Amino acid sequence: MVAKIRIDFHVHTKWSYDAFGDFFEISRWARFKGINAVVVTDHNRVTIHKPENINSTLFIPGIELKTPYGHVLGINLQDDLDIKLSKENPLEAIHKVGGFCVLAHPFDSRGNRKIKRLEGIDAIEVLNSSSILFKHNFKLSRAYAKMLNLPETAGSDSHLPSAVGDAFVEVEDNEFLDAMRSIFNGRGKIFGRPTSIMNKIKLNLLRITKIKF
Repeated sequence: MVAKIRIDFHVHTKWSYDAFGDFFEISRWARFKGINAVVVTDHNRVTIHKPENINSTLFIPGIELKTPYGHVLGINLQDDLDIKLSKENPLEAIHKVGGFCVLAHPFDSRGNRKIKRLEGIDAIEVLNSSSILFKHNFKLSRAYAKMLNLPETAGSDSHLPSAVGDAFVEVEDNEFLDAMRSIFNGRGKIFGRPTSIMNKIKLNLLRITKIKF
């Protein structure tokens, strides 16, 4: 029997300067929301170096890089990135270690709008729960992905464990590797909602406290 696998493609941990929560806290919320796997996309660093099963949640190596194209997610990395190459050609650096390149929140204020084909981009993040104008950005990002004929991904962009799973991709497969291939072949279904106001308030208060103390 084929199972449904749900993956949150954009999750930050306490190793991102602006995020909070460890793997165990994240896994608790992932299980609560029915998420099977999360991609750890800390800012400009690879936090885990191989897939890890923690508390029945699969943690997948990834990264979020700030690039000339906007923010790019490296998904399912098989090895450490070449630091020099990641600065000179981030997309090549991700592909060199077997990863997929996803253009993150392309129409959010944190990204660059590039209405053209970007060589080396494997998919577009069309749902990002942390986007300020969630519905507006979803509409534009989905149209962008269709224009470029690229697969869609979704992620919570969570900086708090309680926001994990607010957006995810669902695919029917029995094995994780097959599920990942299916998603990047355009066979995944995206689901998502905006991060709650309470989570946004809590995150901002934690950030203020972190800076003050």
